[in-house]
Amino acid sequence: MSNKVKVFTEDLQLGMYVSELDRPWVDTPFLFQGFPIREPAEIDQLRQCCEFVFVDKELSHASALKKLDIIPRKVVEQKKPVEPKRPVPPSRFTEAEFRLSLQRSYRIYKEARGWIDIMLEDSRLGASIDTDKARSLVAELAEEVIQSPDALVWLTHMKSRDEYTATHCINVCILALTFGRCLGLDKRKLNILGLGALLHDIGKMQVPAEILNKPGRLTDEEFIVMQTHPVHGHSLLGPGHDLDPLCMDIVLHHHERLGGSGYPDGLVEDRIPLLTRISSIVDVYDAVTSDRCYHDGIPPALALKNLFTWAPNNFDLSLIERFIKCVGIYPVGSVVELSTGEIGIVVATEEYHRLKPVVMLVKKASGEPYPTRRLINLSSPSWGKDGAPLSIIKVLEPQALGVDLKTLLQQELQLTPAKI
Repeated sequence: MSNKVKVFTEDLQLGMYVSELDRPWVDTPFLFQGFPIREPAEIDQLRQCCEFVFVDKELSHASALKKLDIIPRKVVEQKKPVEPKRPVPPSRFTEAEFRLSLQRSYRIYKEARGWIDIMLEDSRLGASIDTDKARSLVAELAEEVIQSPDALVWLTHMKSRDEYTATHCINVCILALTFGRCLGLDKRKLNILGLGALLHDIGKMQVPAEILNKPGRLTDEEFIVMQTHPVHGHSLLGPGHDLDPLCMDIVLHHHERLGGSGYPDGLVEDRIPLLTRISSIVDVYDAVTSDRCYHDGIPPALALKNLFTWAPNNFDLSLIERFIKCVGIYPVGSVVELSTGEIGIVVATEEYHRLKPVVMLVKKASGEPYPTRRLINLSSPSWGKDGAPLSIIKVLEPQALGVDLKTLLQQELQLTPAKI
């Protein structure tokens, strides 16, 4: 006997688990195929786009199902009319502004990347770390995230397998600042978060190179050594650097997990501060989407799905859900195939157009590369005027581009006007 029951959206309750809609999931603003209703706003969204849904009785809270026992089953004609959809604000994206912000963001990124190389070498030698310069760089990055987050997030794809630790440090900083901005953190906390994220892996320079760069799986003994890097980093940034305790906690505890399985202290639940929880999520997200000495990175969309799956006993589920909403269903850097057969890369997303991001076309439907890449905004109403609207039909592996994202970015930066 099926656990699913058909429920009209006007009868939905908090705690019900929605397992199926009356239309394709891709036509709705919902991120996952199956979710529990946790907020009244989710019920409002379901009412706006669906007439009915299917609720999984087994996965729902019992209290939420009591009303189902008294709902008449043949009262379709008594249904209240579905509330009309609220108007969606038009896209504010312009190609000129994006290309200018990309050049500006790259100048800041390049400076920060150069400082990280020096910082990592100093930490390897046990020398003092210039945290004043780190504060200055984080303040610039935080300001840039407020002005043009998409350009900075696209720059996080300037990755190379043999420079993982350095690029990972700046990427986690950018992603943490982007997420913190979405969460509404004030300027002080945003800067603390960014600084902790930038410095979070500084202790890895105290781990022997043969372990840090080992191409295969670590032995139990080697993994114990690797687990010492947060403690090493915390020690390097101790007395004399005057760092906020919350920043120091990120460095020491970014590998802690809610169920107590993390390291170095096996902290659980509320003993892990909010800023450290944020850093842990973006740390894993960048790690799994990066090519490393022992594995190839996975597409951003798959990384988000994995984070959601791994959340129980590891990450704050409410934060995972908000992170997914922050970066979008098709995160910047995703390689996608359009309904025309063309292939492109997502370069920008907007809150009200998560299913219709801005895409840079890279390959024609025939498979030939475009001689000049152009940006198209899928949310533009012009795409639906002459037939079916242009849309994304699937996410592809990055190899489908025929060129790695770092090379593509470098080529685009050379094409971008230098004047600001």
